[in-house]
Amino acid sequence: MENSRVDLSYLETFSGGDKILIAEMMERFVLDAPSQLSSVEESIDQEDWKSAYKNLHNFKSTLNFIAIQEIKDQVLVMEKIAKEETSVSTLKEKYKILFNECKLLVEEIKETLSQ
Repeated sequence: MENSRVDLSYLETFSGGDKILIAEMMERFVLDAPSQLSSVEESIDQEDWKSAYKNLHNFKSTLNFIAIQEIKDQVLVMEKIAKEETSVSTLKEKYKILFNECKLLVEEIKETLSQ
């Protein structure tokens, strides 16, 4: 798929190429990502820097298994902003971009799983 948001190379290495485990991890991402993103959004809206950092850090770990580097890089930038407590408005703007990218990522994973 051109311009894919999915990168399974880490997951394939981690699983030893086990197709069942890869599918299970993809399904887990589809189920977990929305609630993790919701936690990120809530902590940003509340300007709770520590929670925002923690939630972004946790989500980054989840993304490591499944997403392209550009999405992981977005989370790294957001994580840095939260850690340094620099700009809520920038963090909110970056969250909107991340949310949209992850929504598309989830849809792409669902499409891959249905094949």
